[in-house]
Amino acid sequence: MNPTRIARNLSTAAVASIAAWSSWSHMVHVALRFGERPEVAYVLPISVDGMLIVASTVMVDDQRAGRPVRWSARIAFLAGVTASVAANITAAQPTLGARIVAAWPAVALLLVVEILSRARQTSAEPEGDPGLGPVPTPTASGDGHPILAETASTKSSSSTAVPSPKRRTPPSSAWTSDRRRRREGGTSEAVSRIRADDPHASTADIATQLGVTERHVRRLLNAGATQGPIPDDGPS
Repeated sequence: MNPTRIARNLSTAAVASIAAWSSWSHMVHVALRFGERPEVAYVLPISVDGMLIVASTVMVDDQRAGRPVRWSARIAFLAGVTASVAANITAAQPTLGARIVAAWPAVALLLVVEILSRARQTSAEPEGDPGLGPVPTPTASGDGHPILAETASTKSSSSTAVPSPKRRTPPSSAWTSDRRRRREGGTSEAVSRIRADDPHASTADIATQLGVTERHVRRLLNAGATQGPIPDDGPS
């Protein structure tokens, strides 16, 4: 507990004690003046002071917890202060100065409780923007460059990510190779047939008719019709 808080608590206790004693003595005096029995007159002020203590405690607790102050606590506190001020003024001498002095302790208690509730409300407010999430802490990687540590929100979002669709399993390599071999064999035979029908046909004409590249046609012509199928290099 720092010195500022100690001084604040001591000052609050002093103001509350003075207000309670002033209220108690004046209420006893007023009660006896209006014919109340002594045993009742001496305990009657406790109902007012006790209500003030309970109401002020509830108000401070609500402010400390960040809740709106209950209207019942405010009404009880204002009613207690009003009763205390009325008793103090009634018991004082019938002059303006005497009544102001008599009413002051209750007014001081009202101001102190309001200041305490405001101070606790300010200290309870969080620092920074509450809408922003936690900032990732930079850490150093193996090569010395800073990297951002993975936060809990990042882990949560990655864990709830939509799974990617499964890739279609390609057909077996043997079946693919056999199919490609048959296609290339048919292409080689078609090239030979076109060249036999038109010996002067260019590779571009043959490639256009078969829908393949000129490079592939040249390789088939160079390999000869007696060789096996030549792999297709695709578009050049």
